[in-house]
Amino acid sequence: MTQLSLTHGMADGFASVQVSTGALSLSLVPELGGKINSLRDLRSGREWLWRNPRLPYRVAGAQSSYVAVADTGGWDECFPTVAPCAYPSAPWAGRAIPDHGELWAQTPTLAVSEGAGQVSLQTIWQGVALPYRFERRVALTVGSACLRADYQVTNQGDAPLQFIWSIHPLLAIEPGMALRLPPEARYNRWSSTPEGALAETGLRFPLTFSGHDLAALPEPAAGIALKLWSDPLAEGQGWAALRARDGELQMRWDPARLPQVGFWMNLGAWAGDGGKPYYNLGLEPCIGAQDSLADAVTRHNLFAALPPGETRAWWLEVELAL
Repeated sequence: MTQLSLTHGMADGFASVQVSTGALSLSLVPELGGKINSLRDLRSGREWLWRNPRLPYRVAGAQSSYVAVADTGGWDECFPTVAPCAYPSAPWAGRAIPDHGELWAQTPTLAVSEGAGQVSLQTIWQGVALPYRFERRVALTVGSACLRADYQVTNQGDAPLQFIWSIHPLLAIEPGMALRLPPEARYNRWSSTPEGALAETGLRFPLTFSGHDLAALPEPAAGIALKLWSDPLAEGQGWAALRARDGELQMRWDPARLPQVGFWMNLGAWAGDGGKPYYNLGLEPCIGAQDSLADAVTRHNLFAALPPGETRAWWLEVELAL
């Protein structure tokens, strides 16, 4: 008989909470910004989240570099920006927002609840440079290979709060895997290596980049990297998937609440420590133009604005399909 289990353990010296549904297992480390450090398909044994082989887990200070301290892999949350920038608007204009946002450098409050064949893990963060409360509730159900993440952010200030958001799960990849995205979507380029080989707007996926057909992931020797983010998606386009030889990671969401999707494809081109380049992929439903909040407001006019005292909510489902 399939059982739902909740256990407490350690992940490289840090306290973690692990949930098994019988079909998948998930591990969360509160001290590391609420990082989900493992998402494993128990039927195939595949670990879907990438782990940096050279960067140990460490507690980060508010002024730490994400690349130097926290780029360890797993699933993080980027809010209220992805790229570092100064907040663009009054009354908080000029306040520095760090790389990958403020959440990863905190230890959020964790509340665990069990009942009726389900476990939920609720993490709550408080804004540092800006007045907000950010919540994520991950629900897992006995026997299910699907998890649901419900999000909400509340503006606790006296002026509209501008933000962008992106889920930031770094996925463990292999050559030949297929990234699947809505074919009708159009994409904008944030960065590419080598530079200058792609237009900045109006891109379709899959595409050919630097001589490589990205319909299937090439070998690490390709030495290319690419960050794209989509225009707002139409109804029915709230999905993305990564197909492996023994299963598929699928994401689903409502584009009326969560309007965009981006991806970071690093195929042997970059590593933050200057060592051997990484081979991983970030599949990232998002809100607003990526990656800088300042650019989203002043250049693209594509961001979220939350009135004082109000809350915005959205959700995301992740399923491990065979």
